[in-house]
Amino acid sequence: MWQTAISPTISPMNETANNIRLLIADDNAATRAATIALLESSVHRAAIWEAADGEEAVQLAKTVQPDVILMDVQMPKLDGIEATKRIKQCWPAIKIIVMTMYITYRAAALAAGADVFLLKGGSVDGLITAVFQ
Repeated sequence: MWQTAISPTISPMNETANNIRLLIADDNAATRAATIALLESSVHRAAIWEAADGEEAVQLAKTVQPDVILMDVQMPKLDGIEATKRIKQCWPAIKIIVMTMYITYRAAALAAGADVFLLKGGSVDGLITAVFQ
């Protein structure tokens, strides 16, 4: 279920001018799909792109210029902490939400420039609020 910058995932109800541009960077395809399903169940709208590793996240940040990135920490090729740092250096206005299973990454994520740190498996409302506000 990988989408390219040319073909974002957009549900029919989300085809409006008010879309936010969202990039989900996670090496687990099932996690990306579940996150998309959670976000699409909200009343908010998003055009969604996917990246399977940190290098793809940086590349898509350059070509797509998303408003928000949901960034996993543990990914191949380039981890989410380094990807966050690189993206924030080039495009500081992009909001980056680091999501991981491990609280131990909180300080590193925030030091790299993450705007929000969330634990996977936390509140759906917390995720939706973080993405759309």
